[in-house]
Amino acid sequence: MRTSPPTASTRTPAEARIELGFRLEVLRYGPATGFRPEPVDLRIVPTPREAIRVIRAQLRASHVLGLPPRETARALRWSEHGGWLPALAALHRGEPCGFVLPLRKGRHIEWAVRPLCYLTLDPAPGPATPRL
Repeated sequence: MRTSPPTASTRTPAEARIELGFRLEVLRYGPATGFRPEPVDLRIVPTPREAIRVIRAQLRASHVLGLPPRETARALRWSEHGGWLPALAALHRGEPCGFVLPLRKGRHIEWAVRPLCYLTLDPAPGPATPRL
């Protein structure tokens, strides 16, 4: 059975919108990978506060356990005692920010947040076009 290509009357209309968000990227570097980044987490979050909240939660929950004592103290100071405030201010100004922690045996982990604009496609409001 042959079908014809969709025409303007059979396509589902969509509305394009430009959204503002923040790209949160967590990368681990180590000698075993030749210091090439190994992705740990990648997500787009809607607000600067949400990006900082994710970093603080990750620092407290999982990454602090395997750190040298000095870096553990630095991570907790950043996440619990206001060290994150300059990063939040930078994101509100539209600037990127980040945080790097050295791990054991020459490895390190990096959190980076960058403002971005992206395009979303949503179904257009109104009655749906019936398909034949």
